[in-house]
Amino acid sequence: RLYWIANKIVEMTIEMYREPKKMVEDISALGLRYVGYAIPTELFAPFVSGAVEVVRTMTSNEHAEDAFRWSLTLISKILVRTILEGSTIVMMAINTNHEKALKKAISVSPRGKRAMELLNIVVGTQSISPLYWSVESGSLNSARAMINDLLTIRADRDNYYYGCDELFTRHPEVIQRFCADAAVLLPNLLDGLIWRSRLAVRAQRRVNYYVKHLIQDGDGKFNHALEWLVEGQDQKIICHPAVVLFSDLVWGGVASRYFFLGRCYFVLTLIIFIVSQSIFQHLDGGNNDQGQRIATFLCRIFIYLGSMGQIFFNQAKRLAADCKSKSFVSLGCIKVPEYLTDMQNLGSLALMVILLLMCTQEPVFYCAAEFGADGDLFTQDCPSVLDPPTRKHAYTALSMFAMLLYWALLIDLTVFSMRISAYTLVCGRVLSELGLFLGGMCFLILAFSSSISALNHKSKDFADIPKGASSLLEITLGMFPTE
Repeated sequence: RLYWIANKIVEMTIEMYREPKKMVEDISALGLRYVGYAIPTELFAPFVSGAVEVVRTMTSNEHAEDAFRWSLTLISKILVRTILEGSTIVMMAINTNHEKALKKAISVSPRGKRAMELLNIVVGTQSISPLYWSVESGSLNSARAMINDLLTIRADRDNYYYGCDELFTRHPEVIQRFCADAAVLLPNLLDGLIWRSRLAVRAQRRVNYYVKHLIQDGDGKFNHALEWLVEGQDQKIICHPAVVLFSDLVWGGVASRYFFLGRCYFVLTLIIFIVSQSIFQHLDGGNNDQGQRIATFLCRIFIYLGSMGQIFFNQAKRLAADCKSKSFVSLGCIKVPEYLTDMQNLGSLALMVILLLMCTQEPVFYCAAEFGADGDLFTQDCPSVLDPPTRKHAYTALSMFAMLLYWALLIDLTVFSMRISAYTLVCGRVLSELGLFLGGMCFLILAFSSSISALNHKSKDFADIPKGASSLLEITLGMFPTE
């Protein structure tokens, strides 16, 4: 570490001659970062003298020694000036990490300048945020006092003073920063965005919510505050009144409309898939005329192009975004894109693969060469499909799984009803318990079927292990014949 410091000193003294303007900015930024450490500035002069003495023992060139002394002295003066100007009473109070010390330090500032005293300290062209410094240094008590002071409404004869605008203008990503480094400060921040009147009228009090900056950023674009709060996975924060209000505003004002329109297309593809796979196949006892066969073919073409194509486009877009940001998660020794951790995206990927397999096994395509032989246009019952019948059986099995996935992917429509959403959430929580129950039942059935098979008996229902397991399963489900 000392060798690194010595090399850095030599590099800085040389760079001061090469690029003085850039070095002044870098040194000022370095000094501001160390303001919070309360470094005694009287130690700089002895350090410079010691470094010059070391250089004197290494060279007899007086010009080199003078150049080194001048450059290092200038650097030390810049650092001393930066530390002295940046060491405000607020920064010194942060080092104590006591709320009372912070309140006492900021109490001398006028109402109109309190916010900037807590959010921005400028030395030359560089600046530092006392609020973020308190978070980085772990002085969370001081940070909590700063948040409470910023979000307190004050007034004089002419104006009201409220630091909400200054806070989100200086730090538009404050929600993300607190979610990552200081989640305990989020309740104080969100509480400060709510004003409650002390007067009650007809047993009711007026309440103001200042959630503008949670919905819209400084450039007029949509703020990602809700996304950051969801990634934090804190149930208490999500249930906070301020979060509930602005999330309801976003959902009811914009999101629900676009979400519903987006799901309408998915519902349309599901209806077309049901018509082509489950309705047309059974009309007139399965003897479809030419019009029904044409309609079935057109529906399937729409599914392959309109549904599978859309899913492929969305999957490719999400995959490219994760690859660009290098967002991967490790599942054992395999790394997969992060978007596949969402069950909805994983289900869409599985549906796309099944639809692709259905397209490769489509009976109409295999019978295309025989359309003109018997005049049955778009038929599905030709020798190429029926002999052997495994191709058609595979197609129908894939169709069944695709139908189940289509219905399963509609589960996100439950967001329109709070009651149904709560029920869906509970069902998802008990799936693991259901899996344990089924595993235990299979273990018991296998144990008793193998044990019964070892007995000397003449019961055909328990003649061997498979038949015994089947009979025990029927008994469990109440399907075993009583006679």
